[in-house]
Formats: sequence, C-alpha cells, structure tokens
Amino acid sequence: MRNYFSLLAIAGTLMLLSCNTVDKKNNTASADSNTVKIEFSGAENFTIKNPKLKVSLYGADPNLADAPATLITEKEFEQKSIPFTIDLPVPKDAESRITPKPVGAVKYYISLDWDSDGNGKSNEKGDIFIDHDKQFPTVTLNNEPQKVYLKILK
Repeated sequence: MRNYFSLLAIAGTLMLLSCNTVDKKNNTASADSNTVKIEFSGAENFTIKNPKLKVSLYGADPNLADAPATLITEKEFEQKSIPFTIDLPVPKDAESRITPKPVGAVKYYISLDWDSDGNGKSNEKGDIFIDHDKQFPTVTLNNEPQKVYLKILK
C-alpha cells in the first residue's frame, strides 16, 4: 500500500511540474519578455461602466486540430473608451511554453475577458467582446501593431 501511495505522490508531482503556468506577478516588460502592441477598435457606440478587463495570449500548433491552445500570458488593464491600444508583455520563450510542443509554425491569438456593462458577469449579452465575425484575433509576435475588432454581445 505504501508503494502505491509513493507512486501516486510522484505521479502527482510530475503532473504539477508539467502544467503550464503564467507569471502573474511580472506584469511589466523585462529582459525576459517582449511586448505586442494591440489596437482595439470597433464601429459601435460603446458604453463602458466597468473599465477593468483582462487580455490573454494563447499559442497553439495549427496542425494539431484536437490539441487545446496554451495560455502564454495575461494582464489586466483599465479602459474607459474605444479605440485604445495596449502593450501586452510576452515572454521571450513563448513558443517553448506551448504544449504539446509545436512541430511547425505557431499560431497566437488573444482573448478578452470584460464585464464592461458592470453586471458582475463577463462575456455575456451587453458586454464588449472580440468581433470574431469581422476577424479572428490572431496576432504575430513582432514589433508591428496588431488590430482587434470589438463589438457588443447581443
């Protein structure tokens, strides 16, 4: 019985060590990170009651259809109007954090978590959200500004 417990403890430790983690303490660019400039815009008349939002960056191998994307980094911002531009810190080793390991090119995209109408629930009817119909929020990790379009969820 003791052997099974030891094996279970070792397996659990290995699983925890293999999990992807995001360093939420380091919300600023440093020697270990770059930034991606993201310009958010939209054609609607936006009313923002809650200015706090979270932007997350994910990475995945587009050739692996069933593999989930890996969270690379996320950061909270405050915005009171649209359009706006942010600088999202991205670790220099972003590609190496993706699991399963990519065998080819990597696809990066962002997501937005925003309770813009202030009702306590984000990404629901009435909130500002990424307009996937206009353009998928794919970004490249280079020095060029990336455009993301927003809309109000209906």
